[in-house]
Amino acid sequence: MKTGKTLVELATEIQRQADLKRDVVAPTGLMRMVSFGPGLDSRLQIDTQAALAVNEIAHDQIGTHVGIPAAYYDRMRAEAPELLAQNVNTWFAQKPANRLVRTMDGTVRAFLSDSYRPLENVDLAEAALPVLMDLNLEVISSEITNRRLYIKAVDQRINRDIPKGGFMGDGKHNIFDTCVPAIIISNSEVGMGALSVETGVWTRACTNLAVFSQAGMKRRHLGARHDLATDNIAELLSDETRRATDKAIWLQVRDVVRGAFDEARFDAQIARIKDTTSQKIEADPVKVVEFTAKRFGMTDGERTSVLQHLITGADLSRYGLFNAITRTAEDLPNYDRASEFERLGGQVIDLPATQWREIANASGPAVRTAA
Repeated sequence: MKTGKTLVELATEIQRQADLKRDVVAPTGLMRMVSFGPGLDSRLQIDTQAALAVNEIAHDQIGTHVGIPAAYYDRMRAEAPELLAQNVNTWFAQKPANRLVRTMDGTVRAFLSDSYRPLENVDLAEAALPVLMDLNLEVISSEITNRRLYIKAVDQRINRDIPKGGFMGDGKHNIFDTCVPAIIISNSEVGMGALSVETGVWTRACTNLAVFSQAGMKRRHLGARHDLATDNIAELLSDETRRATDKAIWLQVRDVVRGAFDEARFDAQIARIKDTTSQKIEADPVKVVEFTAKRFGMTDGERTSVLQHLITGADLSRYGLFNAITRTAEDLPNYDRASEFERLGGQVIDLPATQWREIANASGPAVRTAA
């Protein structure tokens, strides 16, 4: 798995961002996209303030809001920025709406509904990290990207062996993986998913992580619309008011983190994983991986990596495919995408029997499943 930042580096970056970010709610009638000509990216201006750079996430959100198809939006952005600005500004004026604009470091990082409820990374860290330390858990990976915050921890005092079906030495001793329970805490400040606390399984030898979403908690960023007069711009709630409003959520986060390492729940998960070691891949492994890649929306490079790890692992079973997918996460340069692959591994274990048979036999419709 990808290790990301150290806890000290993570805490430093979370605080840096908390100090620099600024949020405003404003009507689109006071906004306009500004073009600086071919080869230069467009900027967003709010009222009389200086125009701000716009990151990829916010560009996608602006395009969605004004109803411009992504491919056409991207083409205008690259080849005709003046046309893009004209289109966006026309729809801003003709369909006025209040929007929450999240900025940091002179850049628009999110363009959201005015009912979006910010749940801040700094508050999540303050709620969760002391509990992790109090429980003497090991943080094995953490990162903060433009999309999400991630904190991944394990309790190595709890461990279970999973026989893989092979033998070593005198032929009487099973080859096995030793697994320990994991917790994955994640949040997005920019509309890229809910705040979540999920459980998982971490394999010691290969350091693969799989995420399972049945247990834990998720909180969507939904709240009441901000009270804003048509011609005004409003700063969001102060930190003190916001924290008081969200106190119940952070208390729940602490409780869920404390209860995440329930051994009975972990044993049930391990039992489900053990069952997959005997569920064999029946079709050509190449075709099975191609079918899996289509189902889960993998790129050609990701598919190739999964196939290589499946062959290297020499385990043509559901468990072997699970390991190949979670091992591929380490190969991916993007931490967000690597985390999606850890979740895909959990989905392979949790697939209903009928859907697993379709994969094992590379048959049936390869309906894409979201990560």
